[in-house]
Amino acid sequence: MISNFSIVQCIFNRDQYTPEEMRRILLEAEQDESSAAKLLADDAMDINPVRTAVLLAMGNNYPNQELHYASYMEMFMTAMKTMLHTEAVVERFPCEEDEEQPCYATSQRLSGDISFTAGLIASEPVYLKLAERYSEEELPEMDEMAKDCLEEFINVLNGMFSVSLGEQNIETDLELPRFGQNVILHGSNQLRLRVHSAVGSFQVVMATDEFF
Repeated sequence: MISNFSIVQCIFNRDQYTPEEMRRILLEAEQDESSAAKLLADDAMDINPVRTAVLLAMGNNYPNQELHYASYMEMFMTAMKTMLHTEAVVERFPCEEDEEQPCYATSQRLSGDISFTAGLIASEPVYLKLAERYSEEELPEMDEMAKDCLEEFINVLNGMFSVSLGEQNIETDLELPRFGQNVILHGSNQLRLRVHSAVGSFQVVMATDEFF
């Protein structure tokens, strides 16, 4: 069973560090996780810190999506570490600002017993860094390989989420990933969350239909 515990998310939830300071902490934690553990007081322990952050961001505005959105973000943040080898934390407030252009979005819809779409949007430098972390190759410019890398990442992640839903007797089918540039976000029941990572910040977007 995969643990949803995250030392760096616990630290971020304490609201004592700026995003710039957190990026330094994340970079150091990638080299030595004990460096982050030293910053965490015993009384600040939360065994599900990502879920805590997401539920705070959602408030009472998403009553029918609460469990799916929180569970997806827990899986996403775990995948950041296991698949992209990148430490990251998620904000406790909905994201309202747009990404610096040019920016790129990758999403995928799950249809069936529920309708759920999830993906990410990032400025070009961050999008490329995320693609590099996934491919473990240098990607100096935006091209088909960078696009394909993050489409594959989202497809694998959402496939795992679909399996998890199936274990709850919620059957879903994966549609093909979508890609867009400088998109306007407009999904139903849309939740945008700012993720700060060691390679920069970006948004994870979840909705009940396509959001671009």
